[in-house]
Amino acid sequence: MLLAGRCEVFHIEQSGPAFAVRDVEDGLVSVAGRVPEAAVREAAGCGSAVISPSEDAPRVAGALTGWSPVRAVLHLPGDTVQPARVPAEGVRPLLPAELESAEDLPEALRSELEIGLRRSVVAAAFAGDRPVSFCYVAAETEGLWDLAIDTLAGFRRWGFAARCASYMLRQMEGSGKRPVWGAEETNAASLGLAERLGFVPVDEVVVFHPPAGGSC
Repeated sequence: MLLAGRCEVFHIEQSGPAFAVRDVEDGLVSVAGRVPEAAVREAAGCGSAVISPSEDAPRVAGALTGWSPVRAVLHLPGDTVQPARVPAEGVRPLLPAELESAEDLPEALRSELEIGLRRSVVAAAFAGDRPVSFCYVAAETEGLWDLAIDTLAGFRRWGFAARCASYMLRQMEGSGKRPVWGAEETNAASLGLAERLGFVPVDEVVVFHPPAGGSC
């Protein structure tokens, strides 16, 4: 978030390190280290979710009454990963006009894709003329990029997500950065797809979701 210049800083200590920052576009909050509870709550205000290292999660939980914590597993490519082994037929970049005219898209997903199109190419897998699965670069650091993927209900487990992810993996091969796959432990489909594509678990974080009705 800091590298991209699109975040609000609510607390930062370089000596810690400790920080609380919020993405101004998608509302994602990242908290790490010994951040005062007041700063955690301020950063989380109207946030879409809060991510914290596992070791800092108890402190974050104490500040976010009513928020629901979920363990998320982080993956990197294994030694034998071969992104191109899954064909990417029917996958191509999504055009802004196609997103605008797409029907039956959940509003949360539409909003995510609008942000995704500003940050990255959004790969879309099509069923006929309808885009049904999407993959894009959600964030980048000096050496990593975060792979974001979503598929419409009714089109899951048909291979659309695998083809979409493979397309983006090939697109980013020349970037010199490694892809990161994050999946909440309750998302069996995402965990299974990560394994299928050759990713292996390397770490974990805790994701806090706001109470029903939002955090505002």
